[in-house]
Amino acid sequence: MPLEVFYSYAHEDEALRDEVEKHLSLLKRNGLIVGWHDRGIGAGDEWRDQIDAHARSAHIILLLISPDFLASDYCYDVEMKLALERHARREARVVPIILRPVDWLGAPFSHLQALPRDGKAVTTWPNRDEAFANIAQGIRAIVSGFRAGQPDTIGLTPPVPKNVPKPRVLDAAVPSHIVKGQPTELQVLIRLPESRGLKGILLEDEAAEARPEDVLSKDFKVTFPLGPDGSPEALKVSVRLTSPDFDPPAQTKVFLVPPDEDSELVSFLLTPLRAGKLKVLVELQWEEALRGSRRLLTECVAEAASLPQIQTHVVRMPLEVAPGPVFYPSLLDTARRYQQTDDGLTEMSGYLERLDALRQEQSRSTGQRKEQHEKEHRLDVPQSPPLPAPMPPPAAERPQEPRKVREFTQPAMPPFAKFPPPPAPKPNVEPPKATVSYWPLVLVLTVLLFMAVLLVLYFVLKR
Repeated sequence: MPLEVFYSYAHEDEALRDEVEKHLSLLKRNGLIVGWHDRGIGAGDEWRDQIDAHARSAHIILLLISPDFLASDYCYDVEMKLALERHARREARVVPIILRPVDWLGAPFSHLQALPRDGKAVTTWPNRDEAFANIAQGIRAIVSGFRAGQPDTIGLTPPVPKNVPKPRVLDAAVPSHIVKGQPTELQVLIRLPESRGLKGILLEDEAAEARPEDVLSKDFKVTFPLGPDGSPEALKVSVRLTSPDFDPPAQTKVFLVPPDEDSELVSFLLTPLRAGKLKVLVELQWEEALRGSRRLLTECVAEAASLPQIQTHVVRMPLEVAPGPVFYPSLLDTARRYQQTDDGLTEMSGYLERLDALRQEQSRSTGQRKEQHEKEHRLDVPQSPPLPAPMPPPAAERPQEPRKVREFTQPAMPPFAKFPPPPAPKPNVEPPKATVSYWPLVLVLTVLLFMAVLLVLYFVLKR
């Protein structure tokens, strides 16, 4: 397997870097090395993530030293710092190559053996090709020693597995409307691409000020550090807020991003200082480099009374009591009527009062009709004659007089409370007993059941 060579350089030295790469082309053709630098980043790729990934996976890191390299914050503070950390852990071999004259004594890499010979800058050699050839010979010695299995000689451990950048998403949310002088909460979360993230948390948290539609996201890639066993470990990142219209104007919090799950939810408290449209800049950083940013917008009002009211739908349920048969609508019909009106509470209260009055009136009417029915029944049907003597005469000797029974006529009753007509009395039989009607009980139970259904529907729609 070829060794990966990483070029860390300033863009002002691109021509000299090309010369170094040309002189290493024989090692490349022999399959001993494969080179990489930032010109190999494809269109649309995150250049920071690509550089970080290859700087962590390379076996040999070439620091192309020049005044521009030492003046570059990214080259000096990010790439060189990472390279020296891996060299100290014996994960890679760092080789300084002095391209142009510069005072590099006392630099963090000054304890390492530099190329070309004696650390003499390439541009000061009478023949530059001779300087580049000396560099190529030094790199060949390092590659040969590594392939011969002599890590102690060259300061290298066996090749480390390539750490591939993984996608992550930055979620940030601030309430769309806030009040001047009142603290508000800005929430940040780093999640997996397939996770619900901050939107899922806000959907379940009814007390949160921000809503799911306030969440803005930013995609990025991250390379997690490898532990001693080669498995990825949590990455320490920092989130910085810049908000001149708020107090405090700047905040920074550091937290860990696990390699296989979402991070913890991070909250910032901000107090708006003025009304109007306000902006907050959220910046994501790790290893002292900016990795991504997102701008959040919110509307601030002077008083809480000026906040836009959440639009609600107030409905009512009309219920009519007609003088005909009492009709109790089904639950579905009731719900449909309830959704088509505007003032449900007032109409519901009035309906319950009318329903109670109707129930009392029906109870009184039922009692009066029952008493009248029993009274007429007692008048229409004569009482049984007293029992005859113990030895009554034969039936043929007794005079057979037809019993006069007045024909029973059922009085007209309202259609909503009809009783079944009593059976016509038969001659020479016992007088019919007064029938017991269960209709009042059924009516009362029906009314109570319907009132319970209405109460349940009322509380459900109220929530």
